[in-house]
Amino acid sequence: MSKKIIAVLIVLTMLFMTVFAACNSDNEEERVYVEKDEYDFVTDENGERVLNKDGEFLVYETDDKGKRVKDDNGEYITLAQPFEPIEDGNVIENYGYKFNLPEGWKTTNQPGEFVNEKTQQSIEVDVLKYTYPDYYNKNIEMYQQLKSQGYNVKWEDSVDLGADFTNAARFTLQTEEGVSIMYFFVNSGNLYKLLFNAVDPATAVADSEALCKVIDFKPFTYYDDITSIETTTAATQTSAEASESVAQ
Repeated sequence: MSKKIIAVLIVLTMLFMTVFAACNSDNEEERVYVEKDEYDFVTDENGERVLNKDGEFLVYETDDKGKRVKDDNGEYITLAQPFEPIEDGNVIENYGYKFNLPEGWKTTNQPGEFVNEKTQQSIEVDVLKYTYPDYYNKNIEMYQQLKSQGYNVKWEDSVDLGADFTNAARFTLQTEEGVSIMYFFVNSGNLYKLLFNAVDPATAVADSEALCKVIDFKPFTYYDDITSIETTTAATQTSAEASESVAQ
């Protein structure tokens, strides 16, 4: 077995053993989320925080007494605030998405990672700097290697998670320690990856799909320098080629 495959399996195994212990830290200095009142955010008529064209928060400029500053025309001055993840009750706003945490779920000291200690499950949400075809090829190759070695893996194309999940693919690896399920898909020109881990595989697929559907994705393209307008077509072609390769 190649060293690359062994490394992947070790990482996945260790993840089950450590993720729940890591989230128990009460050290506030390690927190990665700012509070909703950290800045004087500009909000729309629905109370939603406003972002500029680059996906940064707009905030009101304030003086040393915390009062909003106006320009010569009497309009409040706004500034772009570099994005920082926000924890607002059970709603997490991060780069590329807002996650309405279901009951039992909470944040950890790692941005984009969430755990449910009672069910012994975790999920990681990331926006990736990859094109869909490149990431697809990378993972289908890993799937084929693991499958050829006799590991309990499964690959699924065109997973129906709804309109927000274009070209959703699912890669499942089950071991004695539990199950890891990775989804990747396109939304608003971005490539997203969701990695779900569970000790009990019985409900893992259903539970992971339910979590996917309570995540709201933002309408911004974060890595437009590497995003191809032909993503859908290329992904379809890559999917067909990969499926043919697996069949052989």
